[in-house]
Amino acid sequence: MPAVIGPYVVMRPLGGGGMGVVSLCRTGSGRLVAVKQVREEYADDPAFRSRFRREVAAARRVSGVYTVPVLDADTDGPRPWVATAYVPGPTLDQALRICGTFQEPAVRALGTALAESLQVIHAAGLVHRDFKPGNVLLSSDGPRVIDFGISKALGETRLTVTGTVIGSPAFMAPEQIASFHDAGPESDVFALAGVLVYAACGEGPFGPGDHSVLHRIVTDEPNLQAVPSALHPLLLRCLDKTPARRPPLDAVLAGLAPARPHDLLVPALHADLAERARDAEQMAVAPPPPRAVPDGGRERSAPSRRTVLLGGLAAAALAGGGVAGAVWGPWKAGDGGGKNAGPAPSLGPTARPVVLTDPPAPLWNEPLPDSPSGMPQLRATGGTLVLQDSSFGGYTVAAFDSASGKLRWSQSTATAMQLNQPSGALPRGTRVLGPIDAGLLGTSMSTALESMGQTSLTVLDPATARVRSTLGLPKGDHVVTLLSAHENMAYCLVNTFKGGLTTGAPSPAATAGPDLSETVTAIDLNGGDVRWRKPVVPNSMSQVRYAADRHGFYYTESTKTGLTLYAVHAADGTPRWSVDVAADPNSQLPPYMQAGGGSLTSSLIAVGDLLIAMHQKAGMSAYDAESGQRRWALPMAGASVPIAVGDLLLVNDFRNVHAVDLHSGEIRWRVESPVPLSPLPAFSPTLAASTQVTVVLFSPAISGLGISTGEFASGCLVLRTSDGKQLWALRDKPVASASSAPVSAPGSPAPSPSGIGEATRLAEAFWGVWAQDDVVFVSGGGRVRAYRADAG
Repeated sequence: MPAVIGPYVVMRPLGGGGMGVVSLCRTGSGRLVAVKQVREEYADDPAFRSRFRREVAAARRVSGVYTVPVLDADTDGPRPWVATAYVPGPTLDQALRICGTFQEPAVRALGTALAESLQVIHAAGLVHRDFKPGNVLLSSDGPRVIDFGISKALGETRLTVTGTVIGSPAFMAPEQIASFHDAGPESDVFALAGVLVYAACGEGPFGPGDHSVLHRIVTDEPNLQAVPSALHPLLLRCLDKTPARRPPLDAVLAGLAPARPHDLLVPALHADLAERARDAEQMAVAPPPPRAVPDGGRERSAPSRRTVLLGGLAAAALAGGGVAGAVWGPWKAGDGGGKNAGPAPSLGPTARPVVLTDPPAPLWNEPLPDSPSGMPQLRATGGTLVLQDSSFGGYTVAAFDSASGKLRWSQSTATAMQLNQPSGALPRGTRVLGPIDAGLLGTSMSTALESMGQTSLTVLDPATARVRSTLGLPKGDHVVTLLSAHENMAYCLVNTFKGGLTTGAPSPAATAGPDLSETVTAIDLNGGDVRWRKPVVPNSMSQVRYAADRHGFYYTESTKTGLTLYAVHAADGTPRWSVDVAADPNSQLPPYMQAGGGSLTSSLIAVGDLLIAMHQKAGMSAYDAESGQRRWALPMAGASVPIAVGDLLLVNDFRNVHAVDLHSGEIRWRVESPVPLSPLPAFSPTLAASTQVTVVLFSPAISGLGISTGEFASGCLVLRTSDGKQLWALRDKPVASASSAPVSAPGSPAPSPSGIGEATRLAEAFWGVWAQDDVVFVSGGGRVRAYRADAG
């Protein structure tokens, strides 16, 4: 950490990430400011400097009572920086954890202030595009809206393309989901209503989740049951699917009247703000902290391991997000595991940096049978490679010969649930759920008039798609999702309709009502018997993680202090044990982990007789599957879903790949990537491994569902599993703008010069990987390829 940035004395870090560092600084007169400084490795990039200048210019155009002003900036110096006012207050989502949900008067006061701030933003010719609870700061004199770095200048479509963030899933408007271009002022009105619903009930109008919430935003009606009824008419108008039917901000303000600003300062929030104000007063007169390097010197080349693990990416303000996002509250890099973390193994050897080398020629390279939807998952079973790709309402499943790449069969929404031939015939109305030990599990709905709507489970041959067995389900049951499976038991999310179904399959996002129940259901695949059911809160499953083994079924539930891990018997669902996983109460999530309430970066897997639980603020822990006793814990918050290979767990965070001893928790080796890696498992698996090779995806995702269009390319890093030696890397070229030529995957034919839409660009940015023996399979850029891992 430097001693000074420009004329400002650095007091402490507020956040850090791949693109820059945010520091709490002090002027010569004692005023506190937040300063964002670009990292050295990006300071010489002309494209990055150009974007940084646009961020500063955009933020300077906004000046209002409820926004955070830019005070100073140097966009042309050796390391560009920008200074904003420091607001010693919590974000809206932090405030709800402090004082609970808001009553109607507080919601009206909050909404009035936020609507006025949006008027100022729109009057400056900008659209915010990422209006969410994390971008609203609460202070003693009212809310402040932050983060204009991803805002869209009205009429300036180029900025839309070069900006790296397109929004946060739970608060995006339907037009944002459909197209990057179409976010206008009406999109901010939609997001404002979502934020007010969140303030009133602790959840957005379309429930929690990551990419699954996008489908609900487009197709479902908002859930306002917990919102004061007097606000329903206004909020429903703001949440209209059609932008033109949403009210202007003047009408929003009228609908929120009467509003009194002091109604927002409830006692618990007032006390928290007073404590933060005292802390700020002490910081204003405290002596500067001691420095490990002289003023003007370089920072240490190797930050502490905990800094790397917890500070991997501050997306909204550091990876191309907003300059005003530099006003986060203090971000304390705690021990990750909290006071109950248990024995903490050594964090292992220093990470070895790697230099990316080119891949060998592919063994085969084939196009996808349908346009990519955006979340590919690969799995090789026997001689067949199965691809599942599902997102943004699209669905594709295809099987390839793993040796030759020949397409064996495929199915997609575009083919109306029919096969494209050439071998096998999937019954009409059948949908593939996922892999199980016996093949592929699917659900099939009868189309016969006498049994219309009756559903059954089917076990399919992966190579041919032929049905191996069919299992009848109770009337009215519809299997939405395969959660986990082990041997002959499948654990599924099931919607049950009283009286059965009379039309097509229900939406996976259906909201429970008097005629619908939603359960986790255990199904015996030997005969189709339903062993047990566990009711779930509607739309809550995106917050839950689950696993299964020979002992039974496991799931997590979030708590105020971390999460609780539950174990139940496979036969009847009765409880076996439960254990609390405590988070560090002093640890704040890095911003890239805050989307979806942190659910993007939690996971649960069963390996042998162990359960491996990953929690965003408690790190990674291993538990005895039979007794629930904790074996070991590692402070590795914000990492991917681990992959077990032999006695190793392979896992990655934003910058590092780790090989962890499965039984002791000791780190065997660690490799540092020069290109940011993807740690967010909620979108699709980010890592694959065999005993011979480990494959880790690079990160196209910067914040929410944003993709990088300049700094990072999609691709993967390939390592030897035994010791982490780099074998090669595969990268696509970054997409620069809408007018750029479409990107080709290495070795693939040149694309059509007609270009592709931004939705297709987003879909192609997410890749899938799988490793089998010494072969690496990659799906990305509209193609599927196979490579020999150590070919020369």
